[in-house]
Amino acid sequence: MLSKKERMGDGTSDEEVDIEVEKRRYIADAYARMAQLTHYELIGVPRSADKKEIKRAYFQLAAIVHPDRYFGKKLGSYKAKMEALFARLSVAFETLTDRDKRAHYDARLGAAPTAAQQQERPAAPKAPVDPKILAQRQAAMEALKQRFTDGKAKAKQLADAAALARAAGDFVGAVDAYQRALAVAPGDATLTAALAEMKKAAAAKVAESDQRQAILEEKYGHWVEAAASWRKVVLARPDDAAARERLAAAEARARQG
Repeated sequence: MLSKKERMGDGTSDEEVDIEVEKRRYIADAYARMAQLTHYELIGVPRSADKKEIKRAYFQLAAIVHPDRYFGKKLGSYKAKMEALFARLSVAFETLTDRDKRAHYDARLGAAPTAAQQQERPAAPKAPVDPKILAQRQAAMEALKQRFTDGKAKAKQLADAAALARAAGDFVGAVDAYQRALAVAPGDATLTAALAEMKKAAAAKVAESDQRQAILEEKYGHWVEAAASWRKVVLARPDDAAARERLAAAEARARQG
């Protein structure tokens, strides 16, 4: 039970009730302005809110204004206010979660107010947030921060492994490490650039290997195999005129064979 001193000056009546100050303040404010508030303002969502947002906001408010939530508690004059508020909230909820009813209601409201017009309107009553919900939000935020920190650490570890592979000339291994780093740190510009560079280097190295193989196949007269290797080189280096000529020659010899 709140003391008289605690009850005074909170914008609500001085009667003794078993309702927290913040909830009483919200109930008194919302009840007094109920007739002037739109369904959106009453529920506390923007006009662009989807059905999921509306449901979430409605059930949070129902936990505050539904009299059954205060079974066995002293509510005084707030009981009638809460009943009226809940009835109006139910109408708002039913309207905004039904596509046709919402469209008709929006048509009656007309165009959404501009930012300047919205500022001129008194702010809609803001319901207090349940401490449990605040704690859950805080925990979720901390978990998100931790995942971000862990992701950065893992990405750095993989980037370091990629740098070592690159230094050892293992461009394919470097490409793999950079790809895994980007999987835990998507959108990282430095990693993206490094991966693109390594892909080029890896492709060039593979092309050099294919070229050596093609020359070796030519030496032993394996023209079908030589043509296949030169084809890989041309795919990797489309501007290499000499490789295209060697490919054409190998294909011609292969056909003759």
